[in-house]
Amino acid sequence: MRIQLILVFILLTTSCQSVVERLGPGDRPSVGFLYLDLLYTDQFDGPGNWTSYDGGDSLKMAVEDGGYRIWLATRQYVWAQLPYTFDDVVIEAEVRQLSDFDHNAYGIACRLDPANSGRGYYFLIAGDGYYSIRWSNGRSLDEIVSAKPSGLINRGSSTNRIKAICLGDYLALWINDHFVAEARDSRASAGSVGLSAIMNYTGKTVEVAFDDLKIWRSALDEPGGGR
Repeated sequence: MRIQLILVFILLTTSCQSVVERLGPGDRPSVGFLYLDLLYTDQFDGPGNWTSYDGGDSLKMAVEDGGYRIWLATRQYVWAQLPYTFDDVVIEAEVRQLSDFDHNAYGIACRLDPANSGRGYYFLIAGDGYYSIRWSNGRSLDEIVSAKPSGLINRGSSTNRIKAICLGDYLALWINDHFVAEARDSRASAGSVGLSAIMNYTGKTVEVAFDDLKIWRSALDEPGGGR
């Protein structure tokens, strides 16, 4: 497993990249997608591809109690990524918030830089009920889909299921089996899959546990929505 953390003082910023095309709002996605081969699955029954990291009183990451836990107590964003490269995929994972402070963010990432710079796409939810899609340039997380509230997110110390679609330049986020956002962005076409947590407040803590990670090879389908 590759693991990296970067201290940034402005984590969530507005993107000015012209490659981003934000698709219009709607109850259904503008395109569909197919589940093809199951490429990877992890129930976190053992370390597997995920190595423990102990950063003392600032960061701990490890497979523990049947999940991959990230405990972060500093103003940073962190990620762990698989040592494999994927291109067009659907990624699903279950994530439970274990900490009390709700102004945070956590989720899954696709097309992460194999060189472990953190560069890639992040599909995020927060304990206060917000979601977003972000691009990391390795220093900050720039908006592709800006943070918006959703009643589909189970708030606080709860479990949610996140699904990220990364197909060509098409990106989409589903929460608890419901579509919430999509966009088009061409900055990365392949890379690793990862798990991430973010804390943007000094003196606060986020702790989450990921489970039931699945990665499918996928392709776009006819317009009308995925499954």
